[in-house]
Amino acid sequence: MIPLFRGQILYVQAGETGSGFIYTVKKGDTLGEIALRYKVSLKALRKRNRLSNDKIFEGQRLRIESAPPRFYIVKSGDTLSEIALQSTISVSRLRELNRLSDDRIYTGQKLKLASVQAPDQKPSVHVVEKGESLWDIARRYDVSISEIKKRNGLKTDVITPGMSLRLSEIPEKESEEKQTEEKEAAEETEDELFEYKVRPGDNLSAIAERFDVPVSLLRQLNGLKADRIFPGQTLQLRPSSLDEAVHVVRSGETLSSIALKYRTDVSDIKRINDIDGTKIMVGQELRLKATKPHIYVVERGDALWEVAQAYGMTVADIKALNGLTSDRIYPGQELQLGAKPPKSFGTYTVKKGDYLGRIARLHQMSVADLKRMNNMRTALIHPGDLLKVNPLLNKGTEWLKITEINWEDLMGSSGGFKKIKIGNGPYYGSRPRASRQKNRRYYENAPLSLWNTFLRARKLQAAIDQKISRMGRLSDRLKGWHIVLDPGHGGLDPGAVVANLDGNGDKVYVVEDEYVYDIALRVYVMLRLHGADVTLTLLSPNHVIRHSDPPVRTFVNEKNEVYNSKAYNKGNIRGHWPKGGRNGNLSCRISIANNAFKNVPRNRRIFLSFHADIDHSAPNAPLVLYYQSRRTGKPDGASKQFAKFMQSFLGAGTFIRGQNLYVLRNNPAPIRVVLELRNLAYTDHAWALRYEELRQRDAEKVVRGLVEYVDERG
Repeated sequence: MIPLFRGQILYVQAGETGSGFIYTVKKGDTLGEIALRYKVSLKALRKRNRLSNDKIFEGQRLRIESAPPRFYIVKSGDTLSEIALQSTISVSRLRELNRLSDDRIYTGQKLKLASVQAPDQKPSVHVVEKGESLWDIARRYDVSISEIKKRNGLKTDVITPGMSLRLSEIPEKESEEKQTEEKEAAEETEDELFEYKVRPGDNLSAIAERFDVPVSLLRQLNGLKADRIFPGQTLQLRPSSLDEAVHVVRSGETLSSIALKYRTDVSDIKRINDIDGTKIMVGQELRLKATKPHIYVVERGDALWEVAQAYGMTVADIKALNGLTSDRIYPGQELQLGAKPPKSFGTYTVKKGDYLGRIARLHQMSVADLKRMNNMRTALIHPGDLLKVNPLLNKGTEWLKITEINWEDLMGSSGGFKKIKIGNGPYYGSRPRASRQKNRRYYENAPLSLWNTFLRARKLQAAIDQKISRMGRLSDRLKGWHIVLDPGHGGLDPGAVVANLDGNGDKVYVVEDEYVYDIALRVYVMLRLHGADVTLTLLSPNHVIRHSDPPVRTFVNEKNEVYNSKAYNKGNIRGHWPKGGRNGNLSCRISIANNAFKNVPRNRRIFLSFHADIDHSAPNAPLVLYYQSRRTGKPDGASKQFAKFMQSFLGAGTFIRGQNLYVLRNNPAPIRVVLELRNLAYTDHAWALRYEELRQRDAEKVVRGLVEYVDERG
């Protein structure tokens, strides 16, 4: 990350057009990222702004003389007025472009910021959107209804959403690929729809089925006592950010501003969160709703199977109680758990340095809930105390029988190397000099040569594999499948290094590649125990799965990971270490996958690349990226289908998107996705990565989804 300087003025030029817009620098932005995002050369960017280097600052206003973005992905805590102000567009125009009846929006929603079609251009084809009539379309494009009917062979005026209508004469040789893309574009639009205007003949059940939303959620969102609806009524289809149960405090916010935003009282927020006074901290998680014993309010990241097992229920039980037709749930959705409160709860042993706020946050509870469950009058706790907690994150799940995995044994001394016990370890043979990541720029080089580092990493991994083979099996459900796991970044490339806060408000630093490597290893162990053949693209010479106790002892940026291939470790040239860039990091990972899949049937290959995003324009939720061609816009069908399937298992709010990524474009697996399990642009995600319990939870979600996907397809 490049440091930013307050007071500096930048001008950005994208060409000779003279048209442009203002962009306000956000926390975490770099000049290179901005140049890439708006297709401006970095050199021109520096020259236009009279910059001698790439330093910019948060809050800086940049004039970008290129076409402004046409879409915006809503983030947690966004409001329509804030987006309008940032995008230099009126709120009323935003509503018009996105067919909104009011200012409600939801996290992950894709908002149009400009008309997709310029007024003076007439497209050759129009994909019918919900609520449109032939008269609407004819008026919009200045074409007569009779012409549209004639060109499309329509006998009546009846049209349906998703239908492609020719507006002008099109050559007979129009490709099937083009038609497929238009159909997929229509499906994407329907997936993203937030509101729906009721038409004659509609009923609530049919609308719920059409948009894959339970009737109970439609009732909740629209304040319906019964299922009666009427033509012209606007129905909200999914929760908005104002319906969610949790808010993470952002810089500059106060209890008063948060209460005003969510249309609640400061006194209620203080009572629910057991707050004395008015002091709150950036990154603090505030619960906004008091939960009833028989109702669970879905939080971002919750999966239906997790909620079910946490309360001793089956997924089928919860689906029946709530009228769910699929496993997909949404942040803010209220789930009925039955007439009687569930008896199930977890147990947490208080550690040195713990405080109630941290324990409550770790188990998705308010401090008030935690104190009430344990009959506590004060917040005083001692190491060794046993507390009842929300069972959702209780380590050990019935489905995976994780308690049967001897994680401690896996972290035992391995390969003959001395085990070094440390808060962010254990390490084997050697450990980093620093006890935590000191700042964004801090790093430690590998103490050994490339070849010796590789030999040591291979020996350590072989010892872990031997221990896994002695553990038996959880199942044989993945037998015959080969899965390549690609821990993002590594070696000379640490990925994102972001500042976060500990419980005292002091800075700690999170290094992306160190954390995603830990998650990938956890997935590796569980997949092996389900019978899969698994290959890692990278190996570390001094650690396997690690603890984070206490979590302020963050993992150190060690530039010592090596490619899991003998061919890439000969010699001792710095440029042969894993590094970023198409010609280094990514092509080697694909080559390793090619070798791993050499004798594996194509329909038994899966490639998963693990990352923790740092994208301020993306939602604060898991993101699954499948390959989509930049040239044709055509997505990889099998990977997109897999990404959609994983939405239910990675949890509420999970977002999927097609992207032209090199590691996916040239990949030998038919199912190939990038999993951005966390978004480090958000303080709560950087906070969560530091906790072993939450990294384990992320890993279990991936494994659960993958195993269920294989089961469903035989």
